[in-house]
Amino acid sequence: MSEQEKLFDIRDWVPYQLWRLSQEAGYILEDNYSMKYNITGESWRFLAMLACSAPVSAKKLGQQLDMDQVQVTRALGKLVENGYVDRRTDPRDRRRVILTLSRRGMEIYQAIVDMAMALEQKLLAEMPPEEEKQFRGILSNLLINLQRLRS
Repeated sequence: MSEQEKLFDIRDWVPYQLWRLSQEAGYILEDNYSMKYNITGESWRFLAMLACSAPVSAKKLGQQLDMDQVQVTRALGKLVENGYVDRRTDPRDRRRVILTLSRRGMEIYQAIVDMAMALEQKLLAEMPPEEEKQFRGILSNLLINLQRLRS
């Protein structure tokens, strides 16, 4: 076996391929909404997770998204400034801020979800339904295995 054949090619590594898929799909989606709604991919992920988790604290949301405090503050500031997120002080703990989507935020969220689902349909268009079902099962298993490895 030659030295060249022994080299590890990251392009063949499954985690790299999944990351590239996620990155490229994210870029395509972001191209569709960033100018229209004045938000970044990071802000979109924040908005999407908030839609699934609200009401929730900024700290908890940051943990769910694996974002540091600076990223959370930046994304939250932009979303509040745009009128997409409402903040209120937790009446039980005045130090904690509770976040929810505003009416406008919910409209933007739904519009981007529609774009995301259309992109997913295009990505999976050539895949027969049974293969798509298997693929989704494999992805779920990979995520479960990853959680086990991190524990």
